[in-house]
Amino acid sequence: MTADPGFDVARAHEYFATECFNRCWQLIDKPERTSDEDEQMLLMSQASLWHWSQRDDYAPDKLAVGQWQLARVHALAGRPQEAVRHAQRSLEVARDFNAASATAIAADMPAVASDVVAAGVDPERAGEPGHGAELDDGPAYLLAYAHEAMARAMAVAGDAEASEFHRAEAMRLAREIDDAALRERLLADVDSL
Repeated sequence: MTADPGFDVARAHEYFATECFNRCWQLIDKPERTSDEDEQMLLMSQASLWHWSQRDDYAPDKLAVGQWQLARVHALAGRPQEAVRHAQRSLEVARDFNAASATAIAADMPAVASDVVAAGVDPERAGEPGHGAELDDGPAYLLAYAHEAMARAMAVAGDAEASEFHRAEAMRLAREIDDAALRERLLADVDSL
């Protein structure tokens, strides 16, 4: 074990995970960046994900978001291969998170419920686009953003057909997000493609 650094390492990871993510976001929002700013954006996104991975509260949703941000910054920096790689990873993690969430909901339902409505669907909302009432918007939001990342990465890679497929999936999933602010943020990002 290394010597005591003289500060709370867990709090440092908490601080830098968020700080690097937010500072990277400021550069993402900047209309024009220098090549040095692109490099800083990439480094901050990588640092953010690494610090998240060191935290006690690190979970698959954090990995999906971190991979999404890495895909976004690589797309903005004109690095299609890396953008696609990180977008694919975000999509894999978001799909796994959705599957685990749906399984958790189904496990809490009475056995007969699967004969009446699909597992994971609130019977009060049957017939509406898929909702997991206990989960808020997390699974749909993560999956929609992973598709947004794939759409952006594929556009940068020059694959218009794949980009349009993932854009349409993000739009479809947006209908499942109840929180208007989250839904509008996603739709604005999809519209920026």
